[in-house]
Amino acid sequence: MSQQAVSVEVRLAVGAHAVLEDASGTSVSELCKQQGISRDTYYRYRRRMREEGVQGLVPRSRRPNNSPRATDADTVAAVLDKHDELVAEGWDGGAMSVHDWLTLAGVEVPSARTCHKILTDHGRTEPTPSKRPKSSYRRFEAMKPNGVWQLDGHEVKLTEGKGVVLRFQDDHSRMLMASRAASAETGEDTWKCMVAAMDRHAKPAFIQCDNSTAFTARLIKGGGYSILEARLHRIGVGMINSSPKHPQTNGKKEREWQTLEQWLRARERATDLPELQRLLDAYDLIFNTERPHQGIAGSTPARRYAATDKALPDPEQLKERQFVREVTLPPAGYFDLPGARVSLGVAWAGATLHYLIDQDHAVLFHEERILGHIQLDPDKITTPKTGRTYYRVEARP
Repeated sequence: MSQQAVSVEVRLAVGAHAVLEDASGTSVSELCKQQGISRDTYYRYRRRMREEGVQGLVPRSRRPNNSPRATDADTVAAVLDKHDELVAEGWDGGAMSVHDWLTLAGVEVPSARTCHKILTDHGRTEPTPSKRPKSSYRRFEAMKPNGVWQLDGHEVKLTEGKGVVLRFQDDHSRMLMASRAASAETGEDTWKCMVAAMDRHAKPAFIQCDNSTAFTARLIKGGGYSILEARLHRIGVGMINSSPKHPQTNGKKEREWQTLEQWLRARERATDLPELQRLLDAYDLIFNTERPHQGIAGSTPARRYAATDKALPDPEQLKERQFVREVTLPPAGYFDLPGARVSLGVAWAGATLHYLIDQDHAVLFHEERILGHIQLDPDKITTPKTGRTYYRVEARP
């Protein structure tokens, strides 16, 4: 039976009465009635007062002498050691990460909640503000591996200067398909990274990325398509672009950059791109095969990638790369197509033309008349400002 909670004020009243005894003029029964306590409680605190003095009135811990369900010392040590090891290596050392790492290693550990308590009791955690509950997020995930690969670039500091990491990540399994250290975010380096990923894991059905000009030309005035878009279309791989200023569409890839930055900070900074590439290769191997991922229930990306049949590209689902644009010629009588400059001469200054681009082919119109056909070089299909081929179209206004 639980004992009645007694306030410090009541205990002091009992202590004072025990010291004054009959001099107080108040009987034990009257005091108990005034303070709302039993006679047993009175005599218990009077005994403590006489044996221990005022210290005997201080509230005592109700913690039992023995805790049969307490976490054993070996488990506590394993949790703390794994936390310290992960932090030193540049990985997340939170309770869930510690729990998942130990579980994958075959170590029997309590729940992630208990791991959190152990880390808190030993000063390994810092209070964080309340976060939006995970249940409030609506997250898309590809149904199969190779269904969607997320593509992004990220700037990394070198000992002298900067580099860029280009990376493809499988949306379903979170597996890193390939990483490339480059001097800048370009379509050519992105394609080389894509080739490396396909050599290892075959083709994806779709690539999902932001609107970087290295990836797509959809927001460039004049239309067209980039080196990457043209080559993906040729091999039957579609592209999905996020809305401008909405990086959360590629949230999985954006979040992984934080993990990479933390891992890199735990090591000496790379001096050049080859050294950065070696670091990326080591990171990718650990991330894919050893590190438990919280987004996939503590499994490793490689294990989840291998557990399901792979999605295949479906060329029939690709949108035709066909569009019509209007252009008014400047005084010099020329205009730019994606990867090409077309000149008709000064006689055409101020004229309004239309042109249709269908994959690698362009057709020029003036009103109802076809002025010419231009075969665009797929290796030079890029932004209108670079890599242009010059075309001269002979036609009268």
